[in-house]
Amino acid sequence: MVLNLRPKCANPSCAASFEWFAGGKLFRFPRESAAPEVSASNPLARNVHLTGHFWLCEKCSSVYTLQDQPGHGRVIRPLWPELPAAEEEMRLPA
Repeated sequence: MVLNLRPKCANPSCAASFEWFAGGKLFRFPRESAAPEVSASNPLARNVHLTGHFWLCEKCSSVYTLQDQPGHGRVIRPLWPELPAAEEEMRLPA
């Protein structure tokens, strides 16, 4: 098991390290793996967290959001989809 001791922005292109007071947006998603069965032989299963936490820094959260897509996990998406290209000759009403 690998622990992320220095959490960073969920945007793979951003190197911002998580700072509690630096702003941004925190996301919670259910984990993909099923919880282990709690039994007398597996008492540690009670301490399993079924929620994953992800953070976008202030700069990235103003442009992107995170979504949970079944079969793909968490994906980063722009807040505003690309606008269609304007027509070359636009006429404004008089």
